Amino acid sequence: MGHGTDYRCGKCGREYGVRTGTGFLFPKEYRETMKAIADGVYGAELKAICEKTPYAAVDAETKVFCCGSCGAWETGKDLTLWAPDDPAAVSGKRYGEKTAEEWGCVPYVSRRTLEEEYHVVKRRYRKCPRCGHRMHRASEEELRRLPCPDCGEPNAPQGEILWD
Repeated sequence: MGHGTDYRCGKCGREYGVRTGTGFLFPKEYRETMKAIADGVYGAELKAICEKTPYAAVDAETKVFCCGSCGAWETGKDLTLWAPDDPAAVSGKRYGEKTAEEWGCVPYVSRRTLEEEYHVVKRRYRKCPRCGHRMHRASEEELRRLPCPDCGEPNAPQGEILWD
């Protein structure tokens, strides 16, 4: 399920919003994200981990990341890599008309499945584009006061939507 939040800056009037989670095209987005990892788009380290981890999975959901140093924020895919707790069980799991073994991979893994059947292999950290410090996933409190990207004024959500 995707989630969207809209904001309007009380200081400068800018309207901005964030869209997180996934929509009904998640399996397609997941496969594209795994292909980008395999192609080295996200670096050699993630590529190598995926190559050596049977049925590796990625958290491909879009999230909000905040900088605790300067207050900047951005949205993007989490990209934490996970490995199945039981690779043999995953190989026999059906995804449509084929098993993961027949596909040669796991075509998609939901956040819930990651939490229940996988463990973290490599957490990917983001660097702040403004100051270079490490960013963290936004907390609920930070999302309730997401600062304006223009003037930095903290603002409360003005509207929310759910999709899919």
